[in-house]
Amino acid sequence: MESGAEAIWAIKDVSFDVPRGQVMGVIGRNGSGKSTLLKILARITSPTEGHAVLGGRVGALLEVGTGFHPDLSGRQNILLNGTMLGMTPREIQACESAIIEFAEIGDFIDTPVKHYSSGMFMRLAFSVAAHLDAEIMLVDEVLAVGDAAFQDKCKVKIREIALSGRTILFTSHDMEAVARICGAAIVLDHGRIAYQGAVEGAIARYRTLMQAPKPPMPA
Repeated sequence: MESGAEAIWAIKDVSFDVPRGQVMGVIGRNGSGKSTLLKILARITSPTEGHAVLGGRVGALLEVGTGFHPDLSGRQNILLNGTMLGMTPREIQACESAIIEFAEIGDFIDTPVKHYSSGMFMRLAFSVAAHLDAEIMLVDEVLAVGDAAFQDKCKVKIREIALSGRTILFTSHDMEAVARICGAAIVLDHGRIAYQGAVEGAIARYRTLMQAPKPPMPA
């Protein structure tokens, strides 16, 4: 950064609590800080200031490639992800069949994931995150991949996960999905919380922000 240049914060002064078992929407236009927030919660990015407190193991479903080794097969990546969560081989094996069935990738489960299409990859990644034993699930804009039937299947699964007592943070530009899935939401704007509360109010605030002109990029 040049001397005297103003620092640009990806997120700043963001503070919120998510009760156990709630699906919390995190919405905002592109560049508002949503993905950065989830990466901090997933321990992928370290915050410059402040801290995050998470009461349980975290399963993160962020951009394509996160948490998967491209040279390993789908089945081997299931084992890898479960091991990273601290699960035993027996625990992972107990849910392997359910993961494979939900992902709908058939015999490709034993093919290295670097050969998967983006849709196949995200179906498996979602299934792994949904079925492995993590108390907190971070889902970043993944329902944009795949056909409508699989997207609907994922939405139903997210609600089932929340009803089981797990906590979910869910980011999306699909306001229908946010309204259907989330029990509360925050709206980020320029890295700060512009709204926090009921989903209906969050969606209204998001739409207002989307109609406003974007600020100019810093010189």
